[in-house]
Amino acid sequence: MSLRTAGGSRASAWVVAVALLAALSSCQNRHQSFGSRAASPSAAAVPTGGPPRVRGFVLSNVFVAAPPDEPGACPQLSKGPLELFLESLPAAQRKSYAAPEQREALMKLMNQRVGFRSAPVPVDPNTGQADPAKLAQTRRQLGIPEGKGSLSFLGRQVTYDSCSDPDDFPQFDRGLQPYLGKTAYGADLDGRQSAEDFVGVGGEASVDNSLWRALGCEWAFHESGRPEVAAKVLFSARAPTLVEISDIDDVRNDADVLVSIYSSPTPLAVDAAGHALARASFDIDGNPQLQARARGRIADGVLTTEPFDVQINYKEQIIDTVRKLRATRLRALLKEDGTIEGGFYGYYDVESFWHSVQQMTQLGASFSRLSCPAVRTALNQYADAFPDPKTGRNTAISTALQFVGVRAHIIHRSAGT
Repeated sequence: MSLRTAGGSRASAWVVAVALLAALSSCQNRHQSFGSRAASPSAAAVPTGGPPRVRGFVLSNVFVAAPPDEPGACPQLSKGPLELFLESLPAAQRKSYAAPEQREALMKLMNQRVGFRSAPVPVDPNTGQADPAKLAQTRRQLGIPEGKGSLSFLGRQVTYDSCSDPDDFPQFDRGLQPYLGKTAYGADLDGRQSAEDFVGVGGEASVDNSLWRALGCEWAFHESGRPEVAAKVLFSARAPTLVEISDIDDVRNDADVLVSIYSSPTPLAVDAAGHALARASFDIDGNPQLQARARGRIADGVLTTEPFDVQINYKEQIIDTVRKLRATRLRALLKEDGTIEGGFYGYYDVESFWHSVQQMTQLGASFSRLSCPAVRTALNQYADAFPDPKTGRNTAISTALQFVGVRAHIIHRSAGT
C-alpha cells in the first residue's frame, strides 16, 4: 500500500492515508513566494504547439498542505488506534508491546480482541464486482452484523472495523488533538471574521480552513504535507487532474479567461528521474461529473477563478473515489518555468472525504496513526458550511488543497473518435 514517488521510490502506507485526504506538498519556499511575486513572460508564455490562446497543465500532486511549524500549534500529535489500544492493556502487557518492533504483533492482538474482521471476496469475472451470493456467505462466515461492514481493496475484500463502522468502536473515538496554530493555507471563503479563522501563509486575512483545524495534528497529515515529503509524491497517477486555461489574450494579465478542470484516464507520464513529464498528451474522461468550468482572470501571472463546484478524481492503490469540492476558488501562479502552482480553496464534502478515509481500512489507519472514529467525530464537529435542510448539520468543511503541475497537451476528441 504505497504511493509512487519521484525517483521511483515508494512512500510508506501513511502517505496513502493522506493522499485522500487524501494525499502532500512541494518546496516550502516556493509556496511562500506564491502571490508575492509576478511571473515573467518566459516559459509560461511560450506556445507549445497546442491551440492558440490555450494553456494546459497536468497536476502531479493535489494535497493537504502543512503550514510552517508554529510553537504550540500541536501540543501533542493525535493518537492512533494502536496507541489507544496499547493504553488499554494492563501495565505488564503494555510494556511487552511498547517497542516499535512489536507494532505488528500489537496490531494482531488488537484485531483479535476488538473484533475487527476482514476476508477476500470472490469477484464475478463478467462484472468485475464482488459476487453478491458469495459476499453474503463471507459476511455470515465472519459474523459481520446485518447492515455493517463495507467492501474495500477496490471491492475485493469485505471488512468490519473502526473505519467501516466507527460507531461500533467508541473506544477509539478519543485522543484527537485539534490544531491550535494561527497560520494555514486557504482563503476567506465566507467573507466573515471569526475566532476560528487563520492567517494565510502569505499573510491573507480571515482564512477558512476547518479541515486543518480538525486534522492538522494527525501524524499522517502533519508529516505528509511537509515540503520534503510532498515534493516527491505523485498523486492519483493513474487518473490525474488536468487544468486548461483558454480565451487567453495575455498570459500575464487578462481580465477574462475560461478555466476548465478535467479528469484524465491517461496515466501520468514520468521522466527518467521519476518526475511528471512536461508536454505529454492526455485524454479527457467522458464523465461529465469529472468536468468543471469557471470564469477567471490573470493578474501579474496569478490566475484566480470565480467560485465553482468541482470533483477531483482520486485513484491511488486501494483507494478509488472522488474529492467533491463546493464553492471552490482556484488560485495559481503561472510560473516562469512553465509550471503551475496553487490551490483549490473551498468546501470539501464531508461524506466524500470520509469515503476516502474508509477505503484506507483499519490496516492503513493503524499504519497512519489515524483513528477513524475520532476523525469522523472531528469532521462532524468542524464542518462549517452547506447545512442539511432536514437535520441542520453542516455537510461540508472548509479546506485548502494545494497543487503543482506541468505543461500538458489536453486532447479534445470529437464524438466517436
